[in-house]
Amino acid sequence: MTAPDTRAPRIGWVVDVQHDFMNPEGRLYVRNLFDATDAGAVQATSAIVRTVEWMRVHCDVVVYTGDWHAYGDREIDTVSPDATKGTYPPHCMGMSVDVEEQRGAALIAEIDPGPGALVLARDASEAHARHVAQRVVTERRAVFVQKREFSVFEGNAAADAFVTALHDALGAPPEYIVCGVATDVCVKQAVDGLLDRQARVTVVRDATWSLGLLGDADTFDVWRRRGARITHSATPAE
Repeated sequence: MTAPDTRAPRIGWVVDVQHDFMNPEGRLYVRNLFDATDAGAVQATSAIVRTVEWMRVHCDVVVYTGDWHAYGDREIDTVSPDATKGTYPPHCMGMSVDVEEQRGAALIAEIDPGPGALVLARDASEAHARHVAQRVVTERRAVFVQKREFSVFEGNAAADAFVTALHDALGAPPEYIVCGVATDVCVKQAVDGLLDRQARVTVVRDATWSLGLLGDADTFDVWRRRGARITHSATPAE
């Protein structure tokens, strides 16, 4: 007799792996802003791809989040952007009418879930979020969650309802496996937000990359103290 599977459900959480962040020619390529020798996020691409491939096999749900900006969003500054103050030049302009700007908001081809993925728009209602969450679980569909802020929980008003509905549909509190960019901005907001909601979180360290705004003491070390597990793309979860 086969023993029952008693592990917690798993949710793969892939943060902002978009052209503007991941490609050196992108509008806001993720690299250490204080180290001119840093080759940037391309160094994490293979680990991210490996992690997402693992998620597609071992996770009950795979959630992709992404900046989906319009001119006028709080973090977009076309005149004097300053990363230390949380403002950046236009990037991931998913709400733009310009096709080239829109392209920067797309997920990179190596991890793109394709046309079958569901979308939770940045202005979605809580009722729609619950509906999408139910479909994600019952139809085993990937989902792309748009956000207008660093934090998905602040940048998409329906995110909390979506996460709660995922938990309900899965039938038990899940473990979140997190990867993506940037470690010290959007990944930090995702991990902190999940931990604030008492979630079990695992961060795949080599499948992230930083802007150099914060070091380990303010990211990985803090997450460990808060109960998160830090792992490697070779073994994302036990």
